[in-house]
Amino acid sequence: MKSISYGTTTIAYKVEYKERKTLAIEVHPDSSVWVKAPIAATHEEIQSRVERRAPWIAKQQRFFHGKPEATVKPEWVSGTAIKYLGRQYRLKVIAGEPDVKLSGKYLKVHVKDKTDESKISGLVNTWYLKHARIKFEERLQLLQPMMEHEKLQLNSLMIRKLNKRWGSCTKKGNIVINADLIKAPVHCIDYVLTHEVCHLKYHNHGSQFWALLNKYCPDWSKLKDRLDNFNV
Repeated sequence: MKSISYGTTTIAYKVEYKERKTLAIEVHPDSSVWVKAPIAATHEEIQSRVERRAPWIAKQQRFFHGKPEATVKPEWVSGTAIKYLGRQYRLKVIAGEPDVKLSGKYLKVHVKDKTDESKISGLVNTWYLKHARIKFEERLQLLQPMMEHEKLQLNSLMIRKLNKRWGSCTKKGNIVINADLIKAPVHCIDYVLTHEVCHLKYHNHGSQFWALLNKYCPDWSKLKDRLDNFNV
């Protein structure tokens, strides 16, 4: 029996070697985890795969235990999955002076008390907001030719935590974007920004709005579907 640490949880797993080309992970109703591995697979390869799949494994185990996903609060501990620009990283909590830095496959958070999840979450969310501001303004600059051509005037870009939408546009010309959008792929960010910029001209979802969106973001439907299915 092998095991890995995922946050405050230990995930134990058994390995079964078989004549096969790929490695598969199964979570059974009794919450046991089985790895079906090729005979030539090394312990390091198996361990690495289980670590990468830890969020999915934990989710499956919660399901079999009858715990709805909505009741599970995120754990701000080493091993927790962190998303940024469509990619998944691992949170690594380190004792030290408060600081957050993306390094390789980790988001390293230095904090004086490694058990202070409130402080850790605050540092990570501040980091998200900072990088959201930088990235959203950068992508918005790419829409400048569109705004000039359509004679659209943006008053300000605001970044907020929104519950049920990715963005909105006020009649005063303010565009509000959900801070969580920084976790999504760049093309999805571009879609949301273009959608809201179109609302600078048409403050509704009428035919003229959709014609404008189709003109500047012809694959918007595909990007919307991808974003709708993206788990932040």
